[in-house]
This record gives sequence, structure tokens and C-alpha cells, in this order.
Amino acid sequence: MNFARLFTPVACLLAAAAAHGQTLVFKGGERWEINDPFKIDNSSIPPKPVFDKAKGVINAVKETVDRSSNQGGVEVVLTRKLSEVTAIFWPLPARLAEAQNNVNRGENQKALEGAEAVLRLFEPVKNIPGSWWANAAIVKLDVLDRLENDQAIGTFLEAFEKTEVAKQPDVAVRIQMARLMQRARKGEHEAVISESTALISTADGAEVQARLHLVKASSLFATKKYEAAMNAYLRVPVFFGSAVEYVPRALLGAARCFRGMDSPALKEQKLEAISNRYLYDIIVTFPTSKEAEEAKKLLPKEERARAEADQKKIAAGGPLPEGVIMAKPKLRPEEAVEGNK
Repeated sequence: MNFARLFTPVACLLAAAAAHGQTLVFKGGERWEINDPFKIDNSSIPPKPVFDKAKGVINAVKETVDRSSNQGGVEVVLTRKLSEVTAIFWPLPARLAEAQNNVNRGENQKALEGAEAVLRLFEPVKNIPGSWWANAAIVKLDVLDRLENDQAIGTFLEAFEKTEVAKQPDVAVRIQMARLMQRARKGEHEAVISESTALISTADGAEVQARLHLVKASSLFATKKYEAAMNAYLRVPVFFGSAVEYVPRALLGAARCFRGMDSPALKEQKLEAISNRYLYDIIVTFPTSKEAEEAKKLLPKEERARAEADQKKIAAGGPLPEGVIMAKPKLRPEEAVEGNK
């Protein structure tokens, strides 16, 4: 997920964050640098948080910020309320980036813990420009979606939809997608296909488009429309490959579609071999993804062993095996467009 692009109105704040570190701007323009609560000194035994007394400390429970100040040789503690914050300069929290990586690896519990930590920190300032609360909320939705925990999703979405950030176009689309996935799990696939197609025609951004195509493709696959599903899946790497975290999911879906299309009448097309090629590429190209583990289960034993051996060679700095697709499947644009109808 490209977090920096989620809120285009705060792009300038995010660009400035690298120069300012963690900074809160209060009413009247006063700026306080803030300790990063997720920064850990791993050189100490045991590891401990990195703390600078000259910087502020956020107390999310009391919704305040405290900072030590030396006044006339006497150290005093200054306190400001988070309700007075008007802007936030904060680079992507390492805990949030780690949570997204955990989602991609299928480590759902770790991802949920990381997202929750960021949600708690930014809860009092979730509607302030530069806050990472909505980004963490979307990661949490991703985790709950993968866990297929519809009760938890429903409860969380009800609260999420009441926030000001939920009105942001990109966030609103993510919420709609979460609702669509709930409906898909209830078997409302035709409605999901129709509504996701409508959203695709209006939504912007590679990540949003990639997710929408995955939603649509999964319902097409569930209704055994394998060819249309395959084309919808393959639009992700062909047209939205910059959203790399969604590519392995799309390739796995396409591989399953080829197997669904396979039949004695199509024997000459060698669809199972094509499917195996995509599975091989997932293992070689995205070895740490959850989809790589799924691909290993689907590949015949001999081909799985070859894929794992080739992946180790690449990890050791060896050349790419000849013919590796590397997340760029050979699909003509006109075929992909046809599959989107």
C-alpha cells in the first residue's frame, strides 16, 4: 500500500515530514518535536524505546503531550492538549509499514497488533491532516478481511464510517470494497460483480484499481466465469503492477482460473501447464508472500522443488531462470479490456 498517496491534500505535509521528524503543530503555530513511540534501540539489552527528553511524549489515554523544559536551571514539564493540534508532520511509522508487510506475508495476528498500536496512538488526532489513523484502519480492514471475520468488520466499519476521514474519496472506496467483500462471502456475487465494475469506472489510483479488480475477479471465479475472472485478475499485474503487494494474489487467482478452464476439449491449450507457470513465478518472485505458500500446495512435487531451488539461487545473487514472468504475464491489453466488461 502506498500510504503517502492516500491523502493527496496532505502530500506537502508528508514531504516535509522527512525534514522535521515527528512534529505536532498546535493552535497559534507552535511546533513540538515528538518522540517516536515505535523506535526501539536494539543495541541495548533488553531492547528499549529511544527517548529524547527535549522532545514531547504523547499520552494517548490522557490525550495530552508532555515535554521537559529547562527554565532558569529548573526542569519543568510543559503540557499541551492533543485537541489543540492543527497539523501533523510524521513520516510513515515503522510499525505501520511492518504491519502491512505482515499482511502480505499472511501473518495476520502480527499485522493486527501493529495496526492497533498505530490506531491507538493517532486516535485523538485521527481527523487532523498528516495523521496515520486512517491508513492503520485500512490495514486493519485488510487483516479482518483475510480472516473473514465479518462480525468484527461490521463493528469496525460502523465506527469508521462516522469519522471525518471516511469522507475522503480514497477512504470511502476502501470502505465500499470491504462491504463488497462481506457481501461476496454471503454469496451475493452477481451484485458484487456489478457494483465493483461500476466502481472501477470511477475510482482512481493503482492500489484502489488493483483491489477492485481482485474483488470483482473473486466473485467471477466463485460463479465459475473462469475466463472473465482470469482476465480481471491479470489486469492487476498488466496495468497496476506498481501496486506490487496485490500482484501475487492476482497471479494465484489467475492460476486457479486456468485450472478451472481446463477440460478435455481444451487439452491442446495446455492450461494446467500455464497455471503451473504462474504458480512457479509466484514462488520465485514473491517467496515470502502468503500466496507463495498456497502456490506450493498446488504445484506438482517435482515442479515445486524446481521453483524452490531457483528461488534460492536468485536469493543468493544468481541470474533469473530463463522465461520467468516476474509479475508481468503475457496478456494483450485488448484481452484484459475484454475481460473487464
